[in-house]
Amino acid sequence: MVTISTTDDLLRALSENPDWKAAVRREILTEELINLPARFDQFVAKTEQFMAKTDQFIVKTEQFIVEQRQFNKDQIQFNATASGFMTRTDRAIERLRGDISNMKGTHARNATASEATSIAFDMGFRSVRTLTQNDLLEMHVAADTSGIGLNELRSFRRADLVIEAADDDGNTHYIAMEVSYTADVRDTSRAIRNAGYLTRFTGCPAHAAVASIRNDRDIQADIDSGQVYWYELDDREPRPED
Repeated sequence: MVTISTTDDLLRALSENPDWKAAVRREILTEELINLPARFDQFVAKTEQFMAKTDQFIVKTEQFIVEQRQFNKDQIQFNATASGFMTRTDRAIERLRGDISNMKGTHARNATASEATSIAFDMGFRSVRTLTQNDLLEMHVAADTSGIGLNELRSFRRADLVIEAADDDGNTHYIAMEVSYTADVRDTSRAIRNAGYLTRFTGCPAHAAVASIRNDRDIQADIDSGQVYWYELDDREPRPED
């Protein structure tokens, strides 16, 4: 029989008898405390699982970031290539439009020049000839051009059409004409200016005219007043430049 007289005797007895130790533990500790180690082990296991999943998430996130950066680089490169392509395409289209516009303008001026006789007749004159750039150059070289800028003289020589005509009495007249699909203030202003230069350089009366399919409303008053004559182009013909 075990005799317990001291604390040491009790501890030695509990150490030698695990069943006693367990019974004492049950008497002293609550059930929650007794189960705490097992629950802690469960907590640790779940925490380890969570950390493992977190590590996997971090790895996938880092991989996604790397892939996203590469995608962004590829996208930037693609955008730069596409932008360059679009710029070249836009330039090509603009050149093509310019070429088409120039061809239309040239055709319209040629078509209008071929109708010089009709234009002069409709204005009450008889067509004598159409003047070339060289004719206009010689005209202003031989005249007093003081106060007229070089650009204006160059623009005068590049008039779309200048007709030398005669009235019923044989007097010389000039018709300064601008050709456009839609005649606007720029056209009428150039025609009026060129007519003024023709009178200044030759001393003969000159008349401003525009040839177009339609007109900007801002010039209608000049046409209605007779300051500018309008010769209507046939819309079925290839259209001139604006």
